[in-house]
Amino acid sequence: MGIREKRLENDFKELSQLVSNSGDTLAIASSQGQPPNQYVIEYRCRGIEKLQEQEPVFRTHHRVEINLSSTYPKEKPTAKFLTPILHPNVYTNLNVCLGNYWTMAETLSELVIRIGKIIQYSDDVLNLNSPANSDAKIWAANNRRRFPVDTQNFKSAKKPSATIVWNDL
Repeated sequence: MGIREKRLENDFKELSQLVSNSGDTLAIASSQGQPPNQYVIEYRCRGIEKLQEQEPVFRTHHRVEINLSSTYPKEKPTAKFLTPILHPNVYTNLNVCLGNYWTMAETLSELVIRIGKIIQYSDDVLNLNSPANSDAKIWAANNRRRFPVDTQNFKSAKKPSATIVWNDL
């Protein structure tokens, strides 16, 4: 098994664990390849579908197709929304702007979480300096007080482990 195939296998295992621990906020709607190199991920969180008279119309189910090319992980994946979304970092053709910098250290699970934060207008991923959608950028710049629109972190809370306390007898 080559390095790329091992990475794809590890990404699949890690993503499956993330989905399993997500409390039903994430799902792998489909995958292709063995190991998978294309996914459709379903997000269950609040995001903005469109504006109606400058007011957001919210949507709570989002689908994103992620493709891991033959040059992945050296080259960044591509991601495209299959459901409507309005966001400064998503082009009008629904392709996600993942930025100009990609590091092989970013895992597929981290990318899935990053896209979830994009959906929610999370401050740590919102980039208004280099918008993919200028209309969405103008609206977002004037409505920062509304963000994030959801705070789902896509990871269920882990059960606390039992603590053993040794008492002096």
